[in-house]
Amino acid sequence: MPVPKEPSMKTVSHLWMLSILSATLTMVGCTGQPSNSMLVGSWEGRAAAGEQPFSFGSVTFAPTDRSSGTYTAEAKYGDTTRVQTGHFVVTGDGLVLDGERTYDLRFEDSSVVFTDPTSGNSMTLDRFN
Repeated sequence: MPVPKEPSMKTVSHLWMLSILSATLTMVGCTGQPSNSMLVGSWEGRAAAGEQPFSFGSVTFAPTDRSSGTYTAEAKYGDTTRVQTGHFVVTGDGLVLDGERTYDLRFEDSSVVFTDPTSGNSMTLDRFN
């Protein structure tokens, strides 16, 4: 039976660099831009403080690929409930609904805060599925 050869300094150095690269890529992947996987699922809007023309009920995001998908949202205007469906894309800048409305996203534990960058208005949704 042949005796195993000791790894050369070049091999050890190469393995060390690969493990550092792997750890770096893992950390970057965890702290990078939001992907649709963070958004996929069902969310419920928190009750709004003050007079609002509507109350946000819930929204469900379903993926079609890594950065986009479809959504179904429900809002109540007085005694009327409206349902809207459309497409979303998660970009480095946030969330784009139907190619025209953009929102900044901030994830906090099991909730997400959507902020309209134009008006500064925000809405918090809590994950329930």
